[in-house]
Amino acid sequence: MLKSPFTARKKKDFKILIFYPNLHMSALMPQSVGIFTALLKREGYTLDLFDCTYYLDADIEEQGIGKNTNAEKVINRNVRKFDDKIWQGKGIAPKIGIEKDFKNKISTFQPDLILVSVLESTYFLAINLLNSIPEKDRKFKTLFGGVFATYASDKVIKNDLVDYVCRGEGEGAVVEMANALSSGERIDQIKNFTVKGEGNIYKNGMRAPIDLDTVPIPDWDLFEKGSLYRPMQGEIWRAVGLETQRGCPYTCTFCNSPSNNVEYKAETGGRFHRKKSMSRLKKELDFLVKKYDPNLIYFVVDTFLAMSNKEFDELKELYSDYKIPFWMNTRAETITEHRAAGLEEMNMLRMNIGIEHGNYDYRRSYLKRNVKDDVQIRAFEIAAEHKYNSCANSIIGMPDETRDLIFDTINFVRKLPDNVDATGAFIFAPFHGTPLRELAVQKGYIKDDLICTSSITNESLLTMPTISANEIHGLARTFSFYTKFPKERWPEIKIAEQDNEVGNAMMAKLGKEFDSNYRPTVTASDLHD
Repeated sequence: MLKSPFTARKKKDFKILIFYPNLHMSALMPQSVGIFTALLKREGYTLDLFDCTYYLDADIEEQGIGKNTNAEKVINRNVRKFDDKIWQGKGIAPKIGIEKDFKNKISTFQPDLILVSVLESTYFLAINLLNSIPEKDRKFKTLFGGVFATYASDKVIKNDLVDYVCRGEGEGAVVEMANALSSGERIDQIKNFTVKGEGNIYKNGMRAPIDLDTVPIPDWDLFEKGSLYRPMQGEIWRAVGLETQRGCPYTCTFCNSPSNNVEYKAETGGRFHRKKSMSRLKKELDFLVKKYDPNLIYFVVDTFLAMSNKEFDELKELYSDYKIPFWMNTRAETITEHRAAGLEEMNMLRMNIGIEHGNYDYRRSYLKRNVKDDVQIRAFEIAAEHKYNSCANSIIGMPDETRDLIFDTINFVRKLPDNVDATGAFIFAPFHGTPLRELAVQKGYIKDDLICTSSITNESLLTMPTISANEIHGLARTFSFYTKFPKERWPEIKIAEQDNEVGNAMMAKLGKEFDSNYRPTVTASDLHD
């Protein structure tokens, strides 16, 4: 049995620091931080926040653990360039001195517990900052949660800087743990937790999935006021995220979301993929609109249109009272003429549709996406007919890919309507919890102890006989060019694949031409302040 290391005290005297080790300039206030802020405030705890989003320290970038990738994404035409001055005018400015500020936060707030929500790409940033605190000043305990903590809990708990790891959903688990810690009670039996103490590690089972209607509306008051704003399509928007459902019913092997379905069914018998009721969504929208007055809603859902036509019609009717421009991510087979017309009525601004790979056989056998080419193409045609801004999400550098297979994806994207935005391709990251990672380990393309750092946005971590990491990098940075320029220009684009003086000069030349000829006009630009 392991008891809390703290003496019992009132909750208001127990201080919890929420630590958000975000990738630099990746701005959208997260659901997790907002939800846990609301939950822990309700319980009466004293809270504070350390947000890494706006720090641009050169030494952190050089280590590849907090890299500002936005500049590279602009060069590669993955995203549009935005006006920094407009963003800073909203109250956001880049910061320097992340380690100093983190130490100062620890010194002044003196937390008892640090709550850390980590992705795999932000794990080392969190660890390095925690490691910067002298051992004599580490009077706090650390609780790690999030996607990476869920699927690599055995690795995370072994780190000397980690005391507790929460697997899966944390709403009920974290509150139970905080209550046990602050009251001096037993902590080793709390479900969802792997707990370390007195030389032992206690790993507990999972609790049933939570009823999403009982999750509190996110409270983002701990964030700086400027954090409400984020860039998209070259504009600066006043944006908030809204979760309509949690999980995904599909089984894509490059994503760890489907693994939640497997884990929860095996351990609890429950279904992880769930949806909020329409009455709850209305309540949440009313609150968010009144408090934040957003001019952009991000539907933070894996597959937004994973719903029946009845559910869609109900959502359309509900949202028609707001008609705030919104962004959503979905799959091609979820788009129909009926839904496209409904999305237009709802005032959708932009949709991302995942095609992931242009070769049907590879897509079916490796990615478990058994959707035909004509279905995917038709989805983009429907979007074009309704004049939506849409983009095709693609991934390159997956296990056993070749240059020819990557060009199958390029040539597939070239078949899509001209108004589909060219936003490059992601380089495959072998995240924990994904079947493709397991395949990469089995084939010897990565070692099992590999943890993906934030630098994965611009390089492949796989060592494969079929294609080199350098070639994958070159194709990723020129992907948008290959999908839009005439094929007679491809010899020039191949030069731009090279990350050297000649290649970079060609990259700059093609980039200017691309911006002039292939960037569709941004709509609704008058909606931001």
